[in-house]
Amino acid sequence: MGYAEVQKIYDFQSLRFSPASQGRTEVLRIVLAIALDAEMATWCLGGARSVPVARWPSTLYQVVACAALESASVWRRCALLLDRSLQDALASYEGHAPSDLAELFAEGRESLAGEELAALLWCLVRERCPSRDLIAERLGRELETIAAQRLREGRSS
Repeated sequence: MGYAEVQKIYDFQSLRFSPASQGRTEVLRIVLAIALDAEMATWCLGGARSVPVARWPSTLYQVVACAALESASVWRRCALLLDRSLQDALASYEGHAPSDLAELFAEGRESLAGEELAALLWCLVRERCPSRDLIAERLGRELETIAAQRLREGRSS
């Protein structure tokens, strides 16, 4: 690992926000909300629709993200659907080092579509590795900011 990559990792570590599992849950929630519709997310839970989807869809994605981290079967169903729905976008990011993914995110933050940004995050979080979670959490927070700014820009046009 070169000096530049060590420096990038240090920069991310100095921006730590939350315990790794909480960060992973938040990033997974974002990816699920972008990549899966409510029916697909419900399937991840085994078909049990126990959350108020129509009125509060954010609850569904939070429940699925939490359940996926606690249940191997829910994780497998989520991974299957995310790999399928993000298949085209994933090809651009698979096999890259986390520091490279962070660079790709930074370079493409204005031009990449939501699905591409979700695929990039999924490449980080699906490994369930604490060092990748740190970068994924940082990028997830940036993605939420980008989405908010794009909404603002869309409203003002």
